[in-house]
Amino acid sequence: MLEVVDSHIHIWNLDVLNLPWLNSCEGVIKRSFSIDDVIKAYGPHDLNFLGGIYVEVDCDDAIKEDDYIFNLNSPKILAKVMRARHLCGHMRLPIGIVGVREPLHIDSSARGRCLETSFIEGLEVLAAQDLLFESCNRPDELEDMWKAASRAPEAKIVINHCGNVETLSEEYKRAMTKLAALPNVYCKVSGFPTSDPKFVKNLLDFISGTFEPNKLLYASNYPVVEQYATFDEHLRAVREYFEDNPDIFSKNAKKLYKLNKPQIFASVIKLRPEKAEYYKKLHADPFSGVNKMIRACGITKYQIFNRDDLLFSIMEYTGDDFEYDMAKMAEDPETQRWWKETDPCQTRIEGAYKHEWWADMDMVYDLNKKK
Repeated sequence: MLEVVDSHIHIWNLDVLNLPWLNSCEGVIKRSFSIDDVIKAYGPHDLNFLGGIYVEVDCDDAIKEDDYIFNLNSPKILAKVMRARHLCGHMRLPIGIVGVREPLHIDSSARGRCLETSFIEGLEVLAAQDLLFESCNRPDELEDMWKAASRAPEAKIVINHCGNVETLSEEYKRAMTKLAALPNVYCKVSGFPTSDPKFVKNLLDFISGTFEPNKLLYASNYPVVEQYATFDEHLRAVREYFEDNPDIFSKNAKKLYKLNKPQIFASVIKLRPEKAEYYKKLHADPFSGVNKMIRACGITKYQIFNRDDLLFSIMEYTGDDFEYDMAKMAEDPETQRWWKETDPCQTRIEGAYKHEWWADMDMVYDLNKKK
């Protein structure tokens, strides 16, 4: 059964929070929504809804919103993206979040805001804290977001709702292509009307052909989706197009939002002395796609150390299915080409099992392990 992590849900209690923007919305969403409502929306569908990523709701009191969401303690709220009123070098960052959003598509956000010095400084602070920025843009300012992302290359940026696409104009496609080319920019597959099947197909053809598969995330935008489509229509359209691809519907989100506890793997292999210089030269400048595939497979830290004829590696994995990701890596042509160069430089250690190339090592001590 398909597992689903919804990378973009909203909930609010209008007895607690004030959302001024709701005044301009159609009546269908001008009420309170709970996490139970989200669960009920997924109920009729043949899938396993694991939960969703809560994204701020442009409340007029961000601190009150923080208190409300954190006090819910719902296991179905898998991670929280809270409001940053104004990105800057000294912005308020609540503990326990995975990222922030400063809405750039609303009337109160000045045009060109993402190019201001304070905004770029805010992106750099987020990068230093390993937090995401969720980018909700006006379509005609996607080019500005590309410029901002280029000035803060370490920041992870998630483009909300396919860039709030309205038409597949050349300007839109050009800006999204530039954003997709940046290594730390992701895209949520949401935010588009489903009434025109031809437009939906053309949009998804473009998005899936522009962003790498590991950088696309299913999102419902519940309940705001009801303003331009229906929840059921959107879910069915994305499921049909991506054929229940587990990466799109859960695994990419699990990695990006770090929903799994990291696993540490350590292993050892021998280095052929006559190949040592070439091996080190290879790793000083890996093939262009090698590091990209390593990250795509949920490996966030990977180091190799050398002493005499021994190589020791330590790796941190944040995915949810190690064998699945390693099989995906093994099928990658660039990785295969890389291994054809590196494998002849190595040989298994004595005592390695037949199925092992790099031999696994067991941890015997951890300074930070709790008793």
